[in-house]
Amino acid sequence: MKLSLTFEGPFFKLRPLWAFIAGFLAAGNPFSPAQFIILLFLVEWLMPAWWRYLEALTSADFQPFPSSSRRFLQFPYSLPGSIAWKIAEALGRFVSWWVDSFWPQQGKAFGSLLLLSVLAPTLALSQGMRLWPTILLAGALGFAMVLSIKGGKDYSLWEAFYEVTIPWLIGYFANRDLGILPFLSAVAFGLMGWGLRVKSWGKWLIFGLILLLSLAFWWAGRFILAGGLACLALSFVGAEGKERESLLLLAAFLTALALR
Repeated sequence: MKLSLTFEGPFFKLRPLWAFIAGFLAAGNPFSPAQFIILLFLVEWLMPAWWRYLEALTSADFQPFPSSSRRFLQFPYSLPGSIAWKIAEALGRFVSWWVDSFWPQQGKAFGSLLLLSVLAPTLALSQGMRLWPTILLAGALGFAMVLSIKGGKDYSLWEAFYEVTIPWLIGYFANRDLGILPFLSAVAFGLMGWGLRVKSWGKWLIFGLILLLSLAFWWAGRFILAGGLACLALSFVGAEGKERESLLLLAAFLTALALR
């Protein structure tokens, strides 16, 4: 079994790496370099890999159970048609399907998913029990995306929360108690990440959210940074393509500085 841990997508955009660094910066507390590296490895490599393997398993077309089975298990005194005989038949069909169909096609993805499902929470919780709620939320978002795929529905909103909000919360919550404004900022940038994928009204969603953050920081007394966010909000309306991604990334770091 070989894990595939790679960067995905453009580097200079609001991706897990930058969301995590923004959250870490927003916390404003001294931190251990080892802690930073471990959590960065978690959010930029392990969590995307976990979702990639889960998505592969969810989207795969599995072969139905075979009609005949391997008689690997026989209960004593079990007559054809009895409950014990039916249980042995069902187990035999499952083993035949697992060995002949599932494992050759999806064994790598399944094994990697199991490994990451243990490794990722272990790494996160080794840095503090306070990350428990965030890890559980990440798992819930993963399964929400699975249900959306199975139902043929769009899951881009859940994916944006998974890729932006969760890394931001991990970076912040690892070093500081989570307050209302930091939490709302993480959710807002998750929504902005989703807005980048919406072709029609996405830019107005992002414009409005950045402007709301600017007003919140103005009310909190962070006047210079609030003014910078307002300027970015106005610039975002006329921006296109990669310019929007760069402006959103800059807005994330201005927000992180305002939260310190």
